[in-house]
Amino acid sequence: MKKILLLMVLMAGMASFNAMSQCGQVGLIGEMTGWADDVMMTRDMGNPDLFNGFISVDTTMDSDASGFVDMKFRANHDWAINWGSADFPTGIAVQDGANIPVPYGTYAVTFNCATGDYSFAETCGAISLIGEFNGWADDLFLTRDGNNPDKWTGTITVDTTMDGDANGVIEMKFRANSDWGTNWGAADFPTGIAVQNGANIPVPYGTYAVDFNCASGEYTFTATCGNIGLIGEFNGWAADYWMTRSIDNPDAWSVILTLNDAMDGNADGIIELKFRANSDWGTNWGGDGFPTGVGVQDGPNILVPLDELGVTTDYAVSFNCATGEYNFIATSGNISMIGAFNNWNGDVPMHRDASNPNLWKLTRSWYADSEVKFRENADWTVNWGNSAWPSGVGTDNGANIPLVAGTYDVTFDFNTLAYNFTTNATACGEVGMVGDFNTWGDDGSGTPTDVYLVRDAMYPSQFSLTYNFTSSTLLLFRIDADPTFTDVWGGYFPSGQAINDAAVQFNVPGGKYFITYNCVSHDFNFERLGNAIIAPQVFAINVDGNLNETDWVINQPVSALAEGTAPETPIEVFFGAAWNAEYMYVGVDVTDANVTAGDIVEVFFDGNKSGGAYDASDVHVTVTSDGTVTVIQGPAGITVLGASSTTANGYSIEVGIPFAALGVTPETGAQAGIDIMAGDDNGSGVDYRLVWNGGMQDYTETSSFGDLNYGVLSCGCISVHNATIGDVILRNQLAFDNTTTYVGTYQLDNAYDVAFRKDGSSTVSWSANTFPAGTATLGGPMIPATTGRYRITFDCITGEYTFGDALSGDAVAMSTYTPDAPVIDGNLSEYTLAYGSEILAAGTGPINNTVTWGTLWDADNLYIAAHVVDAVVEGTGNPWDNDAVEMYVDGDNSKDGTYSAASFDTQLIMDAINLDSLWAKADGVPITDESSVWLATSDGYSIEIRLAWSNFDFAPGKGRTIGWSLGNNDSDLGVGRDYQTVWYGNGNDWSDNTLLGDLELAGGPYFVDGLDEHVLYNANVVLYPNPTAGNVNIRTTGDVFNSKAVIFISDITGRSIAKTTASFNGYSTVQLNTGELTKGVYFVNILSEDGKRAVKKLIIQ
Repeated sequence: MKKILLLMVLMAGMASFNAMSQCGQVGLIGEMTGWADDVMMTRDMGNPDLFNGFISVDTTMDSDASGFVDMKFRANHDWAINWGSADFPTGIAVQDGANIPVPYGTYAVTFNCATGDYSFAETCGAISLIGEFNGWADDLFLTRDGNNPDKWTGTITVDTTMDGDANGVIEMKFRANSDWGTNWGAADFPTGIAVQNGANIPVPYGTYAVDFNCASGEYTFTATCGNIGLIGEFNGWAADYWMTRSIDNPDAWSVILTLNDAMDGNADGIIELKFRANSDWGTNWGGDGFPTGVGVQDGPNILVPLDELGVTTDYAVSFNCATGEYNFIATSGNISMIGAFNNWNGDVPMHRDASNPNLWKLTRSWYADSEVKFRENADWTVNWGNSAWPSGVGTDNGANIPLVAGTYDVTFDFNTLAYNFTTNATACGEVGMVGDFNTWGDDGSGTPTDVYLVRDAMYPSQFSLTYNFTSSTLLLFRIDADPTFTDVWGGYFPSGQAINDAAVQFNVPGGKYFITYNCVSHDFNFERLGNAIIAPQVFAINVDGNLNETDWVINQPVSALAEGTAPETPIEVFFGAAWNAEYMYVGVDVTDANVTAGDIVEVFFDGNKSGGAYDASDVHVTVTSDGTVTVIQGPAGITVLGASSTTANGYSIEVGIPFAALGVTPETGAQAGIDIMAGDDNGSGVDYRLVWNGGMQDYTETSSFGDLNYGVLSCGCISVHNATIGDVILRNQLAFDNTTTYVGTYQLDNAYDVAFRKDGSSTVSWSANTFPAGTATLGGPMIPATTGRYRITFDCITGEYTFGDALSGDAVAMSTYTPDAPVIDGNLSEYTLAYGSEILAAGTGPINNTVTWGTLWDADNLYIAAHVVDAVVEGTGNPWDNDAVEMYVDGDNSKDGTYSAASFDTQLIMDAINLDSLWAKADGVPITDESSVWLATSDGYSIEIRLAWSNFDFAPGKGRTIGWSLGNNDSDLGVGRDYQTVWYGNGNDWSDNTLLGDLELAGGPYFVDGLDEHVLYNANVVLYPNPTAGNVNIRTTGDVFNSKAVIFISDITGRSIAKTTASFNGYSTVQLNTGELTKGVYFVNILSEDGKRAVKKLIIQ
């Protein structure tokens, strides 16, 4: 493995022989996007230099009101390559050319990045039908024709239930962009010419193929049938096997039907079936002829024989719903190639010809000579070979075909068994994937293990594959298994244009993807399939049914109908997952107005993500609303933790699945399979079931589960706790880039048994019986702390802790608790001004000012008072050059060296020029809740300030500490500051918070009731959508939150990012704008006026 990676790096700078010749991915950028984003165009499959797209512009996008919307073409979202021209509607754009002036309208745009030729052809926006059938409130969109952008087609079915005025017709119109500003109608049917704001089109009940031309207004409604499917023995007469409507004839349908012996219920060698429309027996066709016949309404079942030639019996089926004519043409199952080139392990699928279902085609490159064969259904039961090359006639179980290395167009005719290999001199080599997931294509066998994409039948440069990565992987695309790693292509997940550089590897998270790659343009895309969830790693979850741990992110909707008929107001189900080394945890919240003992939640877990039938690493467990836990599937002897809890609006459940019992070792970045199902029982058994990703097939196999990705561990909010002193919050030293070590300073006024704990809850706590240092363990014995003032450190990963020496003596000032808030008026009689500012920090003196200061605190604020005796009070410029009092605050007391908003640091100044206006450091924490007064006195001046604790996300209490100093600037000569004195530190207090002293809170309560409330009402709060890339909604349930509340958003270090207030009234919803937050994990803290608190995890994508 190391050799491979070293080779890749060495080859990174070498030019590929398949070097990129096309431009990057092209988009339009301009006034319509504020010159900030690109409207991406689509690269033409046949000509990679040609791009196509549609764009609509109007007056709202014309920022300079010129009557035009200026725009340009550019490549790869970057201005390094851009094209423009002053010509419209056609022209030749050049590098760094002028903006293209585009009048208001909708256009079909083409651009050739090799020649610069472009065209804007006026057309219409997205066309839809709207009318009685959808309450005139929604749009049924039509499909734009690929060759004529003005032509639109679609199908519609209307019936008596949609006829609001019961006049026998359904009225409707065409409109553009879901807007009545542009709409067409006419009184004619089935054909006519619609005009702007014309009459409603009267459409009789039925199903119609609709054609509309938005340039001419011409429309046609052609009566046809609904969606046609096959139903019969082969699917238990219980579902429809859908056919495909012909593009050229809306009455013509076709499909390949694959049958086998297992579908023959009575084992008579015959499969009985019929055609029907819209999954409804009201319109069905049967007949007594085979393989051809004419189906009639309610006719007899069609008798389709099974053959004995292979694993399956296959027919190309065609049906005309207007005439009833049908035809079953015997054909082959899927034909593929296999050979020595892949160790006779794995098949390369061929493509069935569109006009001849028995002709199979493939374009492929073989980089070495190889013996090959054709076979059916990837099975050796039926296979063909011959010693003839490059053409011949295959025989059953014939000799291997001696293929010569090269690139070929391959054909195989199932009727005649003739095969042919014709050299293709233009097609690129085979595109494979190599990475961590397959040991970079080398398993030591000598045969490359690249996972090959499948070449498109129509566009031979386009490749695709659906693939499931069971864990995160680095990855490259490799052409023809190039052993030198020269012809390899990397890039940046999930989409873009690949780079011929082995060092730029895709970082692909585990999951199931539809992957596309073009070997000429090198455009690629990884499209995630199915549902996926990231399960954060946690220290522990108390499986009691209450979703009150802050680690829970209960945001995945379980909403797809799996069985039964849901009522108009079904249950609402959301779930989340978390893990640690021992357990896979699942939490589910169910909103149900009528909870009964039969209500049930089912958890399906595929521990090794193997798919298929259940094995020893899989489990299916149910938990009822009353907490009954039943293991339906699972290894012998497994004990699954489970519990339920009644909530204000339904019930919740928690499950803990032991990894050891499944033989699974979870790792961050790896993946498992999961699905959740919920059944609603209103007293007579389960009426219906909702599912997250799969369906009823979950009961028998695990392939339909969604993806679960094992996420990273977050320590969250760490505190030192004792029931008496409450939670003393510790903080990260962010400047040291250490997110696992927490620090703080605290005065223990007595001996206490303490522990470190997470998120204000004893569910996760660490402790040990050693003091002043040791290694704490989860759930260990309490730490026997003794009286003293300590600088405390704790690492949440290693458990190591210390209670070391803290600042003392003159480095510590005491802030006195006050039960009555002082009036901020400059009268300092409420304070004891016990501290001075006597250290010469800057300038030369002499010190001719006398400074005295003191502070008070209460539950909400810190109050600061200072009096300065100064014979000359003046100011000449910047606040720090004037007579002034400066304050330095390290809000989290991390003393990590730098001032930052993230650490709640700031520098504040009250000066002789700005008077009552408090100056705050621009790059410090925003001070949004304060009041301040400057008062001139007979001997100088006084200042008084109120700073809300919320500015610093600080929970006050006796013995708690912030970093602090205070200074005085003196200006007597009219030329700026003469000197500065400080209480503690030196002239760099403003930039280096390690120089600051401590301000310790004295007297008062150990913690403020509400801010340190240990009871969390998380089960009464739901965040959705979560994860989110924009706004998030807070929904409260029950009667817990019934007052005003303060809402803080903090990051994983505890830093407060945003603050707002809201009023809740039981079942309430409040929306927060989180669009300014960067990607990551955050905590939403809700604190009501009556002390109720909830903390919910929020993920920003």
